[in-house]
This record gives sequence, C-alpha cells and structure tokens, in this order.
Amino acid sequence: MMSRICFVLLLALSASFATKTKCPNIIKRSQWSTVPPGEVNYLIVPIPYVIIHHTVTPECSTRSSCTSRVDNIRSFHMDTNGWDDIGYSFLIGGDGNVYEGCGWTREGAHTYGYNKKSVGIAFIGNFERKEVNQTMVDIAHQLIKCGKSQGILRNNVRVLGGRQVISTASPGSYLYTKIQDWSEWSSDP
Repeated sequence: MMSRICFVLLLALSASFATKTKCPNIIKRSQWSTVPPGEVNYLIVPIPYVIIHHTVTPECSTRSSCTSRVDNIRSFHMDTNGWDDIGYSFLIGGDGNVYEGCGWTREGAHTYGYNKKSVGIAFIGNFERKEVNQTMVDIAHQLIKCGKSQGILRNNVRVLGGRQVISTASPGSYLYTKIQDWSEWSSDP
C-alpha cells in the first residue's frame, strides 16, 4: 500500500513538473544526421553559461531545409575543420524547431575559453544587418528556461553574446540587441 501511495505521489509530482516546464520541440541529432560524433567530453552540470551565436549561413524556414542546413554545418565542422562533432549545442531554425547539436551535456566547440562551461546556441542565419524572427528568439529563450528547470543550467545562468567573450560579430547586431531583453542576459562576462 505504501509503495502505491509513493507511486501516485511521484506521478503527481511528475505531472506538476511537466506542466511547469514547457520545453520547445527538439529535433534529436539522430533525426537529422547518421554521422556519429567522435571523441566526447562531458560538461559538469549545472552549467553556468549560455553563449548565443548566429551561423552566418542562409536561413531556413522548413524542417527539410533546416535539417539540410544543420547537416551542412556539421559537415563543415567535422569534415573541413576536423572537429569531433558539430560545434554548437543547439541550433534554432526558422521553422520553429530546435536542432540538437552536441546537446546539453557534451562539450561543444562554439566559444574558445567557454566550451567547458557553457551551452552554445546558434541561430541559423546572419543577423548582423537583418532582424531576427521573434519566434526564433522566443524558442531559444524557452530552451534556456527548459534547461534551468531540468537542473542542467544553473538557476542563475548567465547568457552572453559570442562578441562579449571572443573577437567576433556573433550573434549579429540585431540578435544581440534582442537577447539583452532576457533576464538571464549579463552585460558582464
């Protein structure tokens, strides 16, 4: 009887947790690529930083075009650069989906000096001279909240634009302005 009560309480807590946490749709790596990563280094959770980038590639607006774009980025990172995996943890597509790169807990290659202590989120497109789609911004922020609610990201996680910590224009002027509206954004790396 006691174990049944514990089970019911666990179910209630799980349901309560699920309603509090609205995670965006994440397209798993296995759904967009058959190429496995090479050597994997794992991050220590909870992770203190999220670094925002843009891919400086053409944008995508359908699952098919975004899948192709993400796999092209993976190919460039792995085949051309010789990296063990795609550099970004997640990529945000113009189709409203999040594409899993190296994921929550595997070390990426997105921001030199921060790879061991951050998740790298890249927006597919170039947002230096063009406005970013607000849906993409909202989905990325939802992903960060999801990571915090699951204990993967610290509750006081600091969101930075790539330009704040390395010599780059990333995530582009328009996107950089947008992320400064997030409560997690920090002006001080």
